[in-house]
Amino acid sequence: MRLLKATEIEAKIKQVTEKGVVILLYKTARTDMDILDEEFGPMNWQSEYREIKENMYAGIGVKNTETGEWVWKWDCGIESRADGDGNEKKGEASDAFKRAGFKWGIGRELYTAPFIFIPADAVELKKTAKGGLACYEKFDVKSITYDEKTREIKKVTITNSKGRVVWSNDHSAPAAKPAEKTEPAPVQIPVGNLSNKCALDIAAAKTTGELISIYNAYATSEPIADLKAACAAMKKQLESGNSAE
Repeated sequence: MRLLKATEIEAKIKQVTEKGVVILLYKTARTDMDILDEEFGPMNWQSEYREIKENMYAGIGVKNTETGEWVWKWDCGIESRADGDGNEKKGEASDAFKRAGFKWGIGRELYTAPFIFIPADAVELKKTAKGGLACYEKFDVKSITYDEKTREIKKVTITNSKGRVVWSNDHSAPAAKPAEKTEPAPVQIPVGNLSNKCALDIAAAKTTGELISIYNAYATSEPIADLKAACAAMKKQLESGNSAE
């Protein structure tokens, strides 16, 4: 079997930590089907599924065109995580098929993949509702090279959905850069003839309660019309969530 191309390899997040994410390289069942078609022809291979001791097994049979004999290789799959749509068994069948594909040598080189850890400053980590961490970015295998003799993976370059390199053991590839941080838009309020201190205090308000206290503190020393206009503008931004925070 030929080696997998970069476009045939998927990169998924296996683990998320506060220090970064671990990436796993894998293949899909569609890749196995395409390569079987390519290598043997669509009429010269077939698949079959059997449940043995409540475990799903998949077999891939390839026809020996010289003898007409069908040669089978089988393997067992692992049930997918519950997704609410009842696709656990479907995932188990797909996994069994891919494992049978490994028996035929499709993507076996993935077992030689290096440990891929993308540091936290190169990805976007978010807090979950339960207080944990999650990463919702998508990653792709940009390039991959192999040792011609051993068929082992030698160099891999991983990019994010924006095409930016986030991990590579290929020193000729661009180095990973920290993820860009989105800065909040600066608060804009009508200053008028307000003093600098008053304008800064209004812009720094985090709640409408603080804003009321600031208004009362400056009501006797600042131009009342300008003070009302600035506080009203800031109140609108606080209520819309577009504060400096």
